[in-house]
Amino acid sequence: MNHRSGFVNILGNPNVGKSTIMNALVGEKLSIITSKAQTTRHRIMGIVNGDDFQIVYSDTPGILKP
Repeated sequence: MNHRSGFVNILGNPNVGKSTIMNALVGEKLSIITSKAQTTRHRIMGIVNGDDFQIVYSDTPGILKP
């Protein structure tokens, strides 16, 4: 059996749907979804396992300009 694994970081501006897409990819409600910007303050991780693969998704807070 050829097992593969990998990491996927979801990056982007605040309030653009990063948490929504991670919840859809994982198939669970892991991240809070609201219209308020900067709801995600810390990285949230979700894992998807298949017969021959594993993907670790990472939902990150929005990127702000300094």
